[in-house]
Amino acid sequence: MTQHIDRRLFLQASGATVAGAGLLALAACAPATNGPAASGPSRVRVAWWGGDVRHAKFNGIYDLFEAQNDGVTIEREFADFNSYFERLPTQFAGGNAPDVFHVTERQVADYASRGQIADLEALADQGLIDLSYFSPQSLDAGRYGDRLVMLLVGATIPATMYNQTVFENAGVATPENDWTWNDLYSASEQLAQSGVLGSTYQAISTPLFDTFLNQNGKSLFAPDASPELNFAASDAEEWFTLWKDLQDAGLCQTAESSAEQQGAPFEDTSFARGEAAMHVQNSNQLVTFQTAIGAENQLRLSAFPQMGAQQLSLVIGSYVCVNEGSQVKEDAARIVDFFVNDPEANRIFGLELGTPGNSNWSEAVAGDLAEVDGRVLEFADAVESQSVFATPRPAGSARGESLLIELGLAVGFGQLTAAEAGNRLVDELSDSIQQAS
Repeated sequence: MTQHIDRRLFLQASGATVAGAGLLALAACAPATNGPAASGPSRVRVAWWGGDVRHAKFNGIYDLFEAQNDGVTIEREFADFNSYFERLPTQFAGGNAPDVFHVTERQVADYASRGQIADLEALADQGLIDLSYFSPQSLDAGRYGDRLVMLLVGATIPATMYNQTVFENAGVATPENDWTWNDLYSASEQLAQSGVLGSTYQAISTPLFDTFLNQNGKSLFAPDASPELNFAASDAEEWFTLWKDLQDAGLCQTAESSAEQQGAPFEDTSFARGEAAMHVQNSNQLVTFQTAIGAENQLRLSAFPQMGAQQLSLVIGSYVCVNEGSQVKEDAARIVDFFVNDPEANRIFGLELGTPGNSNWSEAVAGDLAEVDGRVLEFADAVESQSVFATPRPAGSARGESLLIELGLAVGFGQLTAAEAGNRLVDELSDSIQQAS
């Protein structure tokens, strides 16, 4: 079943609340404990994805661990998101996977279903990882079956990132957290009168399509990670139709423009250039986007509009795992413990992947969060009552990412009808997960 989130997910579980715009009131927490010292000498391979800013943060954390643990060398492997997840399955297939690696709920079944991820509660029972600062909700989000296979290091929400400056200059009311698709359409019509597109083209976004499905009591895949879909072709047809209609009315970015900007640097996108007033993005990316777009344009967050029967925000996570086949499993576990529990590591990490699952994080970062970070936490506070965790996807589900892009663009280009694209999505995605099971 869908894992609902109570106030502890973004507030008590992360130890932070927001009182007014940009003001943080942080709950006092006990200091972290990091278990026994690393045994060394050993070489531990650690892998993650990201860009230059994230790489610098991870390297800073692992440099700190090495400085405090003689004899342990951390070999680092990192790449952009797509390259990382193209390489990781090959490494596991070849018996050469890293000892510590990062995943999301979209990929975990590819490894957990084969017993390739260590049980973190078993490692905690050995005194290697302290789980006491994680809420039950945060831990449950990392379970596959009855095993805790991954620890939440960042929770984020696909949210409507909007340019408040553009809205105000156009005299258009800014989005609210309880707004609907009709509200988005109306705002886009008003923005168009000022020569601004309402939104980027988002028919190609899997997290948003999953949000739309969850608003209707469904989801992309069966909530128990079994190899079954949990939606019908008619749901996909409705989704594609909404975006095609918005595009054809000249109220959002075209599919052609979206295709041209796939993989482009942020500064080259329609949203960054001020051509579109709204862009749906993970909430933790507000900091990066605000930095890139400059202080002359103030960016804010609101919930993705209600397109289904109920208002709902989907929480997606970034997680860290330990390789079950690691020859240095104990040191790998100690590195994970250091990453999530050491105060200085927490300070370095900040909100890089969203709100961490461990409560001791807040005390460590109290003096370092910028005003824009406060906007992220304020948004999380505002939507916590309507937020649910995305559940692990089955093996073979990764095809859904590229398939939705292909079909969403094809509909926008007029190469497929929304109904044809919906049928193909169901048929091809079902085949992919069945073949992988």
